[in-house]
Amino acid sequence: MSRRTKWLTSWVPHRLELYLSPSWRLAPVPLRRILERIEIEHMRHGGQNNGALFVSYGQFEEAKVSRRKIAAALALGEALGLLEIIRPSSEPAGDLRGPSAYRLTYLPARGASRPGDEWKQVSEARAAAMVDAFHHDERDEVSDRKRRAA
Repeated sequence: MSRRTKWLTSWVPHRLELYLSPSWRLAPVPLRRILERIEIEHMRHGGQNNGALFVSYGQFEEAKVSRRKIAAALALGEALGLLEIIRPSSEPAGDLRGPSAYRLTYLPARGASRPGDEWKQVSEARAAAMVDAFHHDERDEVSDRKRRAA
């Protein structure tokens, strides 16, 4: 296998305690697809750049996440402790802003020996409330679109 295609055999470990956590179990499909896309980026970098993983909204769309749901799903993922959004420190230049980087909290960050595991701090009740709010906002958005179309 060539060096260029070596990443095709990469994998990401998931611990049982992560699978059993409320954050993981209750995560809606758009968030799961976002996590999978960030994991792909992590594997493409040989598992070495967690915390400096850049994924564009276009790449999230290619992973079958609606553009309208990306921001809300990212915010939910951060609130559930599954990912961290690392925003650029520079000010936006007009309509353009620097890309955000992502860190998967259940994997060690670049230069760290252990993962941050922020998802462990989220209780069942808190996770359920955040996911319900995500779905409620989704339903409101659909209702608004239907009302405007009528």
